[in-house]
Amino acid sequence: MSSYSRQACSISALERRGAEAGRSHALDRIGLAECQFLAGDIRAAAAETTLAVDAARGTQSGRVRAQLGQLYPYTVGHGASRPVREARDSIRDLLSS
Repeated sequence: MSSYSRQACSISALERRGAEAGRSHALDRIGLAECQFLAGDIRAAAAETTLAVDAARGTQSGRVRAQLGQLYPYTVGHGASRPVREARDSIRDLLSS
């Protein structure tokens, strides 16, 4: 299976579970954002981080906030990229509220 096929399957699984899954959906999004950072796709990682933060706003889960805290360092060092800077700011804002 190509990496594109694996990514399409991952995204399809996320869409099937949907936002109504609450905490699980947020954790899925955080995991996918981390994978995108590790794969070096910074633009996709920033977009997925934004979706992760949006999903996290719908839950009070401490685990979700802990995982966002672990995602935060991936957003550091890409300061020249506006989308990554905005994603980093959104994580920081959520964690400080």
